Amino acid sequence: MSHGFRVHTDRLAKAAKEAHGHAERVEHHSSKLNAKTRGRLLGKGKYGRIVEKAVRPIIDSMITDMSKAMARGHRSIGHGLEITRKNVDDAEEAIRRNLRRHQDDRDAVQLKLGQRVLGEDDLRDKHRERVGQRVGGLRKQGHGPQRHLDPTDDMLKERLGKPSPVLDGNGNHLKDTDGKPRYHQQGGYVQTTDKIDPAHGPNARERLGENAHMDAEDMSRKHKCDSFSTSFGEGQDDAFVHADLYGRGRLNHGEAGRQAVTFSPEEAWGPGSNHHERFRGFYIDPDNPVEKASGAVNYKQVDFIGAKIKAIYDPDGNGGHKLVTMFPEPLKVRNR
Repeated sequence: MSHGFRVHTDRLAKAAKEAHGHAERVEHHSSKLNAKTRGRLLGKGKYGRIVEKAVRPIIDSMITDMSKAMARGHRSIGHGLEITRKNVDDAEEAIRRNLRRHQDDRDAVQLKLGQRVLGEDDLRDKHRERVGQRVGGLRKQGHGPQRHLDPTDDMLKERLGKPSPVLDGNGNHLKDTDGKPRYHQQGGYVQTTDKIDPAHGPNARERLGENAHMDAEDMSRKHKCDSFSTSFGEGQDDAFVHADLYGRGRLNHGEAGRQAVTFSPEEAWGPGSNHHERFRGFYIDPDNPVEKASGAVNYKQVDFIGAKIKAIYDPDGNGGHKLVTMFPEPLKVRNR
């Protein structure tokens, strides 16, 4: 380097900034390529030639120019940056030119009669349609949606059945020392009879009579339900589908037979402080199962804070798994 040469760092910085700006513009234009073009940029078709014929040679030239500039020392760096800026300009123009060349009727979206480009509302509708189709498919796999997504609140209550009274040898309803009627309990929760399977659908008692108490999947046996009758909330089809997808990701595909996986809502849906609001359910008040005056069953709403989701899968015979059932599982300590 000549002893009389002084490096103008501010000019070098300005030139580098300008070159960087041009590079960002190229990236900006490339990001506007439509999905059809982006999908074929690296292919062998005409769009692949945009990279092959326009961009790649210019990028190679940029590398060569900068390598030469660095080899000759600082005096050539500014010149190299100017050449690089010109190369970026050329690349930018080459992309525009190639896109203009290929923007003909063959590249346009071909709409059939009655079709239109989907807007934001249309995309939401399409998403809901796909979710509905997926839920319909899960209904055919097992009873998850039928018992833990579709039921109304009244159907969830009917599933709990009627409190089972404690009777003496003569069939009289026994009372405790306070005069309150006694009901069978287990683990601190009321035991019941005459449970109605929500999988029978609405108005099952009116339509089926005593058969409403039979299991919809096996009419030879009585329907069973634990202390809690729980479900995903109304309109939570999307949440149900995503929970199933997460559950499937937790399966051990090398394991034979039925598998049960339990996970938190946060694991399935991401961080959130109100995921428990996506659930609903009931249990019978252990302290006052039946209202004395009316004889109506006294239901309590389930507190789902801290609840988990449990999903059960069986092999489908084709190397995959089918969802048998999936439901929110509340903490007993929060529901007494």
